[in-house]
Amino acid sequence: MSQPPYRRRRPSRPRRVALALLPVIATGTLTGCGGSAEASPQGDPVQVALGAADGARTVQAGDRLQVTAEGGVLTEVSVTEPSGRQLPGGLGHGGASWTSRAKTAPGTKYSVVARTRNAQGGVGAVKESLTTATAARHNTLMLDPRSPDAAAGAVRPLTVLFNFPVADRSAVERRLSVTADGRMTGSWEWGQDRDGGDRVDWRPARPWKRGTEVTLRAALDGVDSGGGRYFVRDYDLKFTIGRSCTDSDLEPVCGKVHRSGPIEATAPSVRGEDNRAIGIGDWNDG
Repeated sequence: MSQPPYRRRRPSRPRRVALALLPVIATGTLTGCGGSAEASPQGDPVQVALGAADGARTVQAGDRLQVTAEGGVLTEVSVTEPSGRQLPGGLGHGGASWTSRAKTAPGTKYSVVARTRNAQGGVGAVKESLTTATAARHNTLMLDPRSPDAAAGAVRPLTVLFNFPVADRSAVERRLSVTADGRMTGSWEWGQDRDGGDRVDWRPARPWKRGTEVTLRAALDGVDSGGGRYFVRDYDLKFTIGRSCTDSDLEPVCGKVHRSGPIEATAPSVRGEDNRAIGIGDWNDG
């Protein structure tokens, strides 16, 4: 009895499971190269997903970002903002997840790199990006002195005035800074302005020296001010300390205006009532 001719079968290729990245829709979208993964020397790649820490697949501004792994564990996760600042976080549940300790900012693209290890000991890496939506409600502020290259008085505080209440004052204060030549020190003090709005003053530990160049910076882009409002830009102001006005029994005194060097104009100032119509000039400290 004749036998059918033997057909040689090709060896089957090992099955590979494609990397699964849960889509983040609406207010957070995943973009990039589709979750590229480095080849594992053995076993199947670890499936990695991005989402919000509360379990939602959408990542909105103010959420805490969570990276999860299936079929293995996460060994390292880094999430970076365009500025290069890292979103702090940590691994949990034996490496099954990574959760940010800080909240995500609005309108911000986060670059995510997740390194993994599967059950067979194979290692891999996933590179992705996630962009949050822009904030629907904003908070804004005004710096005082109000103009670049202004001449401020020797003991006048530097002031940040907010248009809406600030709930997390410590988060905002961490983003405020004052730098000056001469190593000036001082402290922030919170209060309310005449209209009841929030304000914070920086008072120098000792009087300013005339001619000191000062930079007031509010690096608040993306910071949550509370009540669903966010700051959506940074604020910077550079100015120079001028001489203080003196008590002259309500008679006009000093008020020189400086713009990058030479004096261009003068403005009257009387005790207890400063002339700020033009926004810059020496102030009456009486």
